Amino acid sequence: MIKTFPYLEIKGTYYEVGHAIGEMFRGKIQETIEDRKKTISRYQERLDQTKPYYKEAKAYFPQLVDEMRGMADGAQIELPDLFFHNNPEVYDRMAEWDRERVETSDHCTIAVSFNKEGALVGHNEDWSIESLDELYVLKATVGNTTFLGLNYATFLPGSSASLNQWGLVQCINELEQENKIGVPKYFLARAILECKNLEEAEILILKTNRASGYNHMLVQGDDLWDIEIAGHDIDVVKQENTPYVHTNHCISKHMLKYQKSASQSSLERYKRARELVKNDMTKETMIDLLSDTTNTEFPICRENFTIASVLIEPHNFTMHVCYGMPSKDRRYMPYEL
Repeated sequence: MIKTFPYLEIKGTYYEVGHAIGEMFRGKIQETIEDRKKTISRYQERLDQTKPYYKEAKAYFPQLVDEMRGMADGAQIELPDLFFHNNPEVYDRMAEWDRERVETSDHCTIAVSFNKEGALVGHNEDWSIESLDELYVLKATVGNTTFLGLNYATFLPGSSASLNQWGLVQCINELEQENKIGVPKYFLARAILECKNLEEAEILILKTNRASGYNHMLVQGDDLWDIEIAGHDIDVVKQENTPYVHTNHCISKHMLKYQKSASQSSLERYKRARELVKNDMTKETMIDLLSDTTNTEFPICRENFTIASVLIEPHNFTMHVCYGMPSKDRRYMPYEL
């Protein structure tokens, strides 16, 4: 029997979708917030620092603030506490953990191959092993949009790997950069899930006053747009029918000036994935790439970091999700949009 992540399917308003998530994961969300209150130094002071970010999020994406309000109500916690958790520009707990362990906050490897049927997207979700019990698969319909994705229970949807009804794929990579007051990056990633095409996603990114940003790997049809973001600047690589890889450092020369650092892990994973990626890959050969441990010091599939793996076939609106490391269990559960 295949081990799987929890699955939630919901149709409703933004508030109703958020409420269903909060209600389903009430225990985990409450536990996370209580733990933050105990462990974050000067918690109330930092909580107060989120107010200008909240103002920006509400100005640009009031519907997503409603969704987060629904999550908070469903989990029976206060909205400011959940917003603070979704505002890493004020306090990024993962980065704090990584500094304590003298490691880097680099997460995820993404590879894209094209064949006669369209794109095949592979994504390793790398995060703290403690977050394994936060992952779940969500299929949500809000208004005229349905999207499917791997998500974290305590964050807004959209920060991992997703696919919507218009065949738009979004996969996220962390990038090290400076922050400023603006819309937290979780809100922007969530908003892109409702974009109908690549052009709409780029315009959305450009017009938003961003606090920071991710690398957004966006794929639709035969087109791949890789958008690297610093808080106030972006660069877009646009390719067609060309295999591509991204890890956790800027590839764009223009964006290098904003990057704090590039870890050896990110550089080595990128190098190895570039050696393996090509067009006309099958699901099996893409799994081979995502499972690769040839570089034993800096493997693509990482012990205690690779907590899930995803294959997306946008041409047939299907996502396949592996629980844990694909190098240990190559079985992926299919989910259809």
